[in-house]
Amino acid sequence: MPAGVYAKEYLEKAGVWEAVKDRVVPTENVRAALAVVESGDVDAGIVYKTDAAISSSVRIDYEVPAKDGPNISYPCAVVKASAIPPLPKNFSII
Repeated sequence: MPAGVYAKEYLEKAGVWEAVKDRVVPTENVRAALAVVESGDVDAGIVYKTDAAISSSVRIDYEVPAKDGPNISYPCAVVKASAIPPLPKNFSII
């Protein structure tokens, strides 16, 4: 699911979507959203913390607590023809 969908879900849950929806600048992906914030063309953006951390020109003003955010899920699968099959079996994200 695209990050923008997660962002909208959070803003709706927070009760602010209707107030901000006309000012949302849709982007292709999180890195594009980060680039728009870096450019100074917008005041703020919602991106993953890991993406914000790569930029020296933005700062994190608010971090959505995990309990308040959407359930973000990125499925993965072991490819049958993998050259290193044991590695994916031990893969996890915290």
